[in-house]
Amino acid sequence: MAGRTAPISITEPHRATHPFWTGAFRPLFLLAGVLAIVAVVWWVAGFVHGIATPSLGTGSWWHAHEMIFGFGGAAIGGFLLTAIANWTSRPPISGGMLMALTTSWLIGRLAIGFGETLDPVLTIAGALVYFIFLLALGVRELVAARNYRNMRVLAVISMIALFDALFVAACLDVIALDPVLLYQTAILTIILLIGLIGGRVIPAFTRNWMQREQISAPMPAMFGWFDMVCLASIALGIVAVILDPAGVIAGSVLLFAGIVHAIRLFRWRGAHSWREPIVIMLHLGYFWVPAGLVLLGVAILWPDVMSSRDALHALTGGAMSCMIIAIAGRAALGHTGREVRAGWALNSAFGLIWVSTVLRVMVGFAGSGYVTLLAIATMMWIGGWLAFLMGYAPVLLGPSQKKTRGIPVQ
Repeated sequence: MAGRTAPISITEPHRATHPFWTGAFRPLFLLAGVLAIVAVVWWVAGFVHGIATPSLGTGSWWHAHEMIFGFGGAAIGGFLLTAIANWTSRPPISGGMLMALTTSWLIGRLAIGFGETLDPVLTIAGALVYFIFLLALGVRELVAARNYRNMRVLAVISMIALFDALFVAACLDVIALDPVLLYQTAILTIILLIGLIGGRVIPAFTRNWMQREQISAPMPAMFGWFDMVCLASIALGIVAVILDPAGVIAGSVLLFAGIVHAIRLFRWRGAHSWREPIVIMLHLGYFWVPAGLVLLGVAILWPDVMSSRDALHALTGGAMSCMIIAIAGRAALGHTGREVRAGWALNSAFGLIWVSTVLRVMVGFAGSGYVTLLAIATMMWIGGWLAFLMGYAPVLLGPSQKKTRGIPVQ
C-alpha cells in the first residue's frame, strides 16, 4: 500500500509464543469468519423461530452492528497491523500485546451482546475499546517508523470508530440520531477504506502476476490522480448522505461515484487475470464497489425501483465480504510461507459468498418468492464462511511452513 514491495520475514518473533499469537491476521481473520456465521445464524434463528437473541434496541440492530463493526472491525484490524509491519519494516504485533487486542475485541462482542442490560456508557465504551486499542497501536508503529503517509488509513478507521459509537448511542436512545443513517454512512466509510486499500494492492498484485506470466497487454493503472477522484467521490457521497439522506444530490453523487469506480476497475486490467483465481477474485470482489454505489444511488433517487436495504447488501455482502475473503486468504497464505494460490477452500468461499450477494440483492424483485430466495442466499453465505474456516483455520492456527521466507507485500 505504500507503493513499494518490502520483504518481511515470517520468522516467529517469539519462539515461546504459540504460532496463533505471532501475527494479527491469525486471530482476527479467524474471529471474523466465526462471527460472520454466528451473527447471521443467531439472528435468523431469532427472526424465524423466535429464539432469544441479543438486542441493541432490536435484534436487527444487534445483527447490523456485529456484521459491520464486529466482523468488519476484526478484518480491518487483521489487515491493518499486518500491512503496517510491511510498511514500516518493524516486527509485527504479537504475543501479549496481540492477546490484549484480541481480548478487547471479545469484550466488545460481550458489551454489545448485553447492551440493553448494561449502562449505556459501558456499552459504548465496550464497543469502542477495540478500535481505540487498534488505532493506538497503529499510531505507535507509524510514528516510530516516521511513516506518516499511511496515517490517512488510520484517519478513515477513526471515522468508522466514531460511527460505531454514534450508532450504539442512537440504538440505545442516548442521542436523537437515526440509526439507519449512521449504519449507512458507516458502510460507505468502510467502502472508502476498501477503495483506498484496493487502489494500492489490486493493480500491484495484478501487474506482478501479468509480468510473471509475460502477458503482453497494457499494464494496470497504478495509483494516481484519477484514483484520488474516485476516493473523493465516496467522501462526497458520505457528506451528501449525512446532510440529506433521501435527497437528489446524495443519490446523484453516489451514481457518479459508482461510474468512476467502474472505470477505475476497468483500468486495473482484471480481464487478463482470469486464469489465476487468487488475482481475479480481487477484481470480482471490487466489482461490488461500483455496483453497490450505483444501486444505492438508484435506491435513493427511485425508491420504488430498488430498496436501500437490498442495495446496501451489495456493499456489505459483496464489496466488504468478498474483499475480506480475497485479501485475508492471500495474506494468510503469504504470511505463513505457503504458496499464494487459491485452493478449494478459498475458491468455494469466495464463489458462494459472491453468488449469495447476487441473490440477496435480487430479493426485492422476487415477489412472493422472496423468502425462498433469501433462505438460499443465507445458506450460501453460511456455506461460504464454513468453507473459509475449514480451509484456513489450520493455516491460521498452525506454524508457518517456511520460516525464513520473505513475503513481498504491497
